[in-house]
Amino acid sequence: HCGFASGAATAGTYNQPDFDTSGLQHDFSFTLDCTVPLRVGVVSSNGGLQASAGALPSGYVSFAPYDVTLNLVGDSTSANATCAASTLTTGSTCASFLGPASTTQGLKLNGASNLAAGSYLRVSAPPYAGPDVLVAATYSDTLVVTLSASP
Repeated sequence: HCGFASGAATAGTYNQPDFDTSGLQHDFSFTLDCTVPLRVGVVSSNGGLQASAGALPSGYVSFAPYDVTLNLVGDSTSANATCAASTLTTGSTCASFLGPASTTQGLKLNGASNLAAGSYLRVSAPPYAGPDVLVAATYSDTLVVTLSASP
């Protein structure tokens, strides 16, 4: 069998006020329950933090980049990779773990993970340093994490 552990946190939200000046970093922990090697894939809805701001004047933007790190822990092995969220949209370029996961796509854990602790998905960004000013609005993105047995 292969899946996320029952009762394990496999969904969550995170709110980081003032990420433009303070940056952001948050881990979403999960537990794998797989008796075979597996792959985990991630897809981003927006490819970054997107604000619903409509038309903007020159010098302002409604999109902020961030990175996604995937850390998988198994019984005797682990795997870790980082991709820019902009490379995690459907049909994009993150070779490490662009989802959805399949037997050949996603970050591979070359062994079983029978409820091993320590797997997480991390979202992170330094304080925003783009040439334009972020608009004062709520920014969001949705990441979908999938897994597949990959013998």
